[in-house]
Amino acid sequence: MDLARSLSRLIQAESYSGREESAVRVLVELLEGLGLRPEVDEAGNVEAVLGSEGPEIVLTGHSDVVPAGDPGAWPHPPFAGVVEGGKVWGRGAVDMKGPLVAMLGALEQLKGRRLAGRVRFLATVQEELGGLGSRYASSRLRLEPPKAVLLGEPSAGRVMRGHRGRGEIWADFPGDQAHAAMATGTNPIYSLADFLAGLEKHPESFDVRLTPTRLETYPQATNVVPGVARVVLDLRYEPGADIHDLLDGLRDSAGEASLYVPEEELVSGPVRMSISALLPAYSLDSDHPLLAVALRALGQESAGFWSFTTDAPYLAWSGAPVIGYGPGDPELAHTTFEHVAVDALETAAAAYANLVQALLEA
Repeated sequence: MDLARSLSRLIQAESYSGREESAVRVLVELLEGLGLRPEVDEAGNVEAVLGSEGPEIVLTGHSDVVPAGDPGAWPHPPFAGVVEGGKVWGRGAVDMKGPLVAMLGALEQLKGRRLAGRVRFLATVQEELGGLGSRYASSRLRLEPPKAVLLGEPSAGRVMRGHRGRGEIWADFPGDQAHAAMATGTNPIYSLADFLAGLEKHPESFDVRLTPTRLETYPQATNVVPGVARVVLDLRYEPGADIHDLLDGLRDSAGEASLYVPEEELVSGPVRMSISALLPAYSLDSDHPLLAVALRALGQESAGFWSFTTDAPYLAWSGAPVIGYGPGDPELAHTTFEHVAVDALETAAAAYANLVQALLEA
């Protein structure tokens, strides 16, 4: 299997969240080319199984990508899948079509080996919006839990055991809408400013980081005192942080404001889910026996943590431990310089194959 060419094809299949159909078609073709029988579930996830019985290892990642932004800011067109200088360029090369293609390369290698179980390839949809695809797949996987899940988010080839959580907290400050020339009531912008000033003075803890990222007023007119002023806070938190206590404290500081975590309804085919903007953290115990197996298989001493959220918490609903590993520099994800080295793909394909075999035999 030509990994660089396969990744180039997959990058060319533009697949923003909720519009993954073109990438799904390419993945189905690549899996059929390996002699497998892929299926697409109701949510749009692509699955294929190698082997027929015994314990199961899941190789998984997402097929959707974030927007490319200004094409002129890229060294190559973001959806051209250019292969140059031993690298594959384009949106999704790192996050995370590159890891998906490396997993396909691993399946090709595993076809020639005697396995102590079976391997499931799973490419999920809408990870970038909150994980609709993985949530849906996990509800089915828990009926017959896999032994382990290998999640291929980019990690520069390091084994990972979890990540911080992320959330959005919205605070709506009420005011008395009025003509700016004759305003006598409450201007909510002052209340919002007091709230932010207090937040700035509050020291950050080790396990929680809050950052104001957006301000809005309603109505949006420069000659009207708004009826509502809104601030959006970006929340990052470590596993184990007490988020409910944090929210209670913020509500006390916000006074009359309505402070809440919003929800959004996501749709993929007939599948609908209401998903909270509070995305959970994930942490696999550092002494988990299968994590130790993965580290030994790759000759590494310890596992790291991703700084961004992943599908890991929802995949873990299946009852299986989630272990991370992926090719590509995570700092290139979502940038206009996104690319992955071809030799990193080849290394990752061999690593996935070895990880699957080691975990099945453990």
